[in-house]
Amino acid sequence: MLEGTLTTAEALTEPRGGSDFFGATTRATRQGDDYVLNGQKRFIVGAEGADYFLVYARTGDKPRDISAFIVERSPQVVVQHVYGLMGTRGGGTGRVYFRDARVPAENLIGRENGAGEIFNQMMIPERMTSAAGALGLARAAIEIAARYADRRRAFGQKIREFEGVSFQIAESMTRLDAAGALVRETARAIDAGDDPGRVRRLVSESKKCATTMAWDVVNAAMQVMGGIGYTNVYPIERLLRDARLMMIWTGTNEIMNLVIQHEYYKELLGTRSTARDVEMDAVNAETEGEKVYE
Repeated sequence: MLEGTLTTAEALTEPRGGSDFFGATTRATRQGDDYVLNGQKRFIVGAEGADYFLVYARTGDKPRDISAFIVERSPQVVVQHVYGLMGTRGGGTGRVYFRDARVPAENLIGRENGAGEIFNQMMIPERMTSAAGALGLARAAIEIAARYADRRRAFGQKIREFEGVSFQIAESMTRLDAAGALVRETARAIDAGDDPGRVRRLVSESKKCATTMAWDVVNAAMQVMGGIGYTNVYPIERLLRDARLMMIWTGTNEIMNLVIQHEYYKELLGTRSTARDVEMDAVNAETEGEKVYE
């Protein structure tokens, strides 16, 4: 694998859902020195040509009894359907079936029933890759649109001189730079070994902010370019198709919202603040009977 002659794919999502990690139904049953794997996964990027799969499977009856395995492709590990996708079409995304596939016990990653820890760690680089990729995609789109606006003329002048166009560029660049700053700050927090809860929050913020920004910026780029941006004369239409999936994979942006608010409340309510209580700055902050919560 390090030489690049073998490829791997991560098998996490199932037909019943992807965001509900601990709802997985694919099962690995211990039999002697092996585990026997049965079930199916779908939307597996790289499934078409993968030699090995990183598979999350249920190994117990408790809700969090999920384990991770390295599973070699075999006659019992079958890719039967490769999806046609709106965008990101080069990944060979498919459905994978495990039918009494025998997996050596030594292929268990970490401890049995401990895949939750692995999953949480894996999501850091996966979601940061989505965030950083979104920055590059958005920058490419807005640069193409800005150059086009500087060349294209209408009503006797360059279209960049119209506010309707120039403000689209300005708004896009502002959002792009803001998202980039958040992604870089998150990367620094990860490298510094910051508090795990704060890292989870920042990673989720980065993924949500950057991917939403990319979708909006590519749409703005297409609007600046008009009809020609909708054709394959320019790559804007492909960037638009590719950008849409970023808000879904590696955890939907709605799941990111759940993580963000959860970790923020833990920070807010779980630590004693040494800062001045700004709530008490109100003139009538201590008026009796006004602050009623139930």
